[in-house]
Amino acid sequence: MKFIVSLLLAIHLLSAQIVVVTNKNSQLNLLQKEIVQYLYLAKTDKVESLKVKPILSDDKNLHGEFCNTILSKSESEYNSYWARLVFTGRKPIEKRLEWNEVVKKLQELNTIAYIDKKDLREEWKIIYEEN
Repeated sequence: MKFIVSLLLAIHLLSAQIVVVTNKNSQLNLLQKEIVQYLYLAKTDKVESLKVKPILSDDKNLHGEFCNTILSKSESEYNSYWARLVFTGRKPIEKRLEWNEVVKKLQELNTIAYIDKKDLREEWKIIYEEN
């Protein structure tokens, strides 16, 4: 029994605490989960008249955790959703960026990205955090 509890605790500690961040100088402030979902599912690209650019990570574990936790979709459901958008011509496929590219893109105002909270930098601010 102790082994199982230890294993579950280790798994919990290994999972990322996903936060959505933007440039510290951005006019974007705390967002509701629904707004983050709408931005990442391309249902909107604006928040209070600000055009927002969501960035995707190429880290498979982080992306999968983001899909499950924030978007409430499995990664395959998310991929299927985007395949339909691309097939119907409504949206081009989004490129997933490596960590250094994410860091560079976050220098731009009103660009948002999901990261593991442990990777937070002082030049960014958290605009969404799962409670």
